[in-house]
Amino acid sequence: MTTTSDEIELRDPYANAYNPAAERQVTSTFGAPRRRRERNKLLATIALIGVPLLAMGGIGAATINSYHHALEERAAQDAPATQPSAADVTPTGADAELMSHAPTGSDVGTEGLSPALTRAITRAREAAAADAVTINIVSGYRTAATQQRLFDEAITKYGSAEVASRWVLPPDKSEHVKGGAVDVGPYAAAKWLEKNGVKFGLCRRYANEYWHFEVLAPAKGQKCPALEANAAGQ
Repeated sequence: MTTTSDEIELRDPYANAYNPAAERQVTSTFGAPRRRRERNKLLATIALIGVPLLAMGGIGAATINSYHHALEERAAQDAPATQPSAADVTPTGADAELMSHAPTGSDVGTEGLSPALTRAITRAREAAAADAVTINIVSGYRTAATQQRLFDEAITKYGSAEVASRWVLPPDKSEHVKGGAVDVGPYAAAKWLEKNGVKFGLCRRYANEYWHFEVLAPAKGQKCPALEANAAGQ
């Protein structure tokens, strides 16, 4: 095909010239998708690495928390049980009704008690002290004269020797006169001794006197006998 001179003149004389704008247009056309692809790849890589790391971190945190929780439970189990103080223990039920009969006063010590009772109550008091419980002997050995006076006062209070004997015995029947009984206080101490006294041979004797203890289980491993209703056996 022959090209005429007129056709040559109609051609753009700059058709083959360098055009920076056109280059920028081409670059902008193909560069943006490429940058998006690279950004998406980067995000995918971060997600691929980051998600497992976050999951592992969560598992690790849960494992550590479980470990610390287990340690706390173990420490609580290994910690010695704290005994309640006298102020924390309040008589309830039948014991609350007995409070008005309970002997009170300061500690009178072990003077006049039998050797067996002296050993037993001394050891029990030492063990109770280790549990932050103080056992006071509010009444221990009594002379016959003291016991008679208490019995006479009980007769006046309760109206008869029969009823009085449920709480106070005459001198010839009282273990206190023989040095074989102690009345302890406060209430928390009496309850501690009722629970632990058998380890030392000591037992609560009467159902109506939570404070009265005697050596009733002297043999090792021996159990305390059943409670008697009261001192008069009624």
